[in-house]
Amino acid sequence: MHFNDSTSIINLIVLGIHVFVQLVAAILIYIKHHEPQNRSWKYIFAFFVVSAIASTVEIALVTNQAFAPQSYKLLDPLINIPGFYIFAILFCYVIELIRPHWLNLKRIILILLPSLVAAAGVLFFVAKGDIAVLSSMRDLKAHIAEPNIIARMVFLGMYIPYAVYLIAVRIRITANQASKYFDILVAITVCLCLSYVLSRGLQLYMGYIIHEILYLLLSVTVVYFEHYERLHVPLEKVRDYYTWDQLPHTTQTTVNSVTQALQRLMDDPAVWQDSELTGDKIVHLVGTNRTYIQQAAKQLGFENLSDMINRRRIDYVCQQLRKDPNTPVQTLFIDAGYRSRTTAWRHFTTIVGCTPSEFVERHANADK
Repeated sequence: MHFNDSTSIINLIVLGIHVFVQLVAAILIYIKHHEPQNRSWKYIFAFFVVSAIASTVEIALVTNQAFAPQSYKLLDPLINIPGFYIFAILFCYVIELIRPHWLNLKRIILILLPSLVAAAGVLFFVAKGDIAVLSSMRDLKAHIAEPNIIARMVFLGMYIPYAVYLIAVRIRITANQASKYFDILVAITVCLCLSYVLSRGLQLYMGYIIHEILYLLLSVTVVYFEHYERLHVPLEKVRDYYTWDQLPHTTQTTVNSVTQALQRLMDDPAVWQDSELTGDKIVHLVGTNRTYIQQAAKQLGFENLSDMINRRRIDYVCQQLRKDPNTPVQTLFIDAGYRSRTTAWRHFTTIVGCTPSEFVERHANADK
């Protein structure tokens, strides 16, 4: 790629915009990170930062005339291998959103194991110096049977099973209140995988443009969600529960009115099944303050607001276990709004007085 080539100059401009957008997105995510138990923001922050660094390195390589003759154009391992693991961070972000706290180091390694094996195969040929330089699709066809080309194509094709895996994870897990965002995020990520194969893998110019547009769309979508949907409840959602005349205001509300409002709010499963639900969000929805909310929860017969939410969630789990005892408890915990299996298990045993398996056994015996 020669710097004085018009196409290369356009690519440099696009890469510059790419770096700027990613850095801005990373900064916005960092300054608005959420409660400590929410790990997903760390994945997407890392994704934006590493992506910006990688694109900066790519700009340096493109403008380095000494490097240009030795660079690969198609199936470039110097681009494709780092690029894949940058996307792996994005995969982790999506999975963490859909299944909070499910990912751990062991699961991440197991998920990435097939790609690590494929990458090792490519690096083996790189270490031997047995890498064919491909400047066009004609070169690719001419060398298609060579082992190093096969290894590189296999690695590039790894995007497809990982994209399918993301779709499978999304289909399997009920994502409740934020499911629309999850669907959009999964769709953009899958399209990014395909466009990466076309752009960075096969160097198709139209694929490159599509890829950058999708990258921009991803950045805007994620920043919007992290800044607005998670931290602020839109007024339209408040109107779903109350008319403006019914909205309780701090200056005129009473415990009784807050109690009625809280009861109506908690009758909606989408509220307490939200894994991002916080006391502040409920305060905002009801339109009062924390003191009145806690008093209202006690007036409804609960120890506090947290007790009210947990009992709604555990009651849901119990109902589902009665309907289908074979349903995985972990899935029910996630559907109920829990982010942590340990927390959900502790609340279940505290409220019900037994473990989920013991509850199923007791229910089965009672039906005999």
